[in-house]
Amino acid sequence: MGDYLFVDLDVESYYRLLHPRPVVVITSLCSNKKGNAMACSWFTPVSEEPPIISIAVAKENYTCDCIKHCKEFAVNILPADLYEKVWFVGSRSGRSIDKLSLTGFNIKKGKKISVPIIEDSLGVIEARVINEVEAGECILFLGEVVAVYVRENVVTTYGWNLNRVQLLLHGWGRVFYVMNSRSRRLFAGTK
Repeated sequence: MGDYLFVDLDVESYYRLLHPRPVVVITSLCSNKKGNAMACSWFTPVSEEPPIISIAVAKENYTCDCIKHCKEFAVNILPADLYEKVWFVGSRSGRSIDKLSLTGFNIKKGKKISVPIIEDSLGVIEARVINEVEAGECILFLGEVVAVYVRENVVTTYGWNLNRVQLLLHGWGRVFYVMNSRSRRLFAGTK
C-alpha cells in the first residue's frame, strides 16, 4: 500500500474533510407567519422505519428560532443553475429581510405541513420535528418525513438521474460544484 504523508489539521476543521456535499434549502415558518429559507449542507437521513431526516442548524440562526416555533421544515433540493439564489439565502439572515421574496423563488404551501416549499425544486422532503438534540453550537432537528415528491423522470431506482439533473454541492465558503457527468466549480457572492 505504500507510505502516506499526513498533515495535521485543526480538530475543529474535521468537517472540511466531509465536503463537498449536497446543499439544500431548508424552509420554515416563523412566529410572524412569514416563510424563511436557509442553505444547508449539514443534513442526513437517520432512519428508514420510520423515515427520519436530521438537519443541523446553528442555535444563533433565525432558522433555528423558526423551526422551534413551527416544529416543521422542508428540505428543498434545487437544481445547480440556482446556485446564486442558494448562496443568497445562505449568506443573509431572515431576521431583517424576507429572503424568499427577494430571491424570486416560486413559493407555495407544503402538501402536508404549513411550511412553504420552493416550487423551483427538483424534489422536496417535508418533515415534522420529533426531537431536538443540542450538539455544540447547533441544534440537531430530527424530523419525521411526512411527504416526498420530485419532478417527473429525475429519480431512478438508484437515486438521482444525473443525465437529467445537475445537483449542487457545497465545497466551502463561496465555492460550489455541480454533480453530473462533468465536474465544474462555481463561485457565488463577492469577495
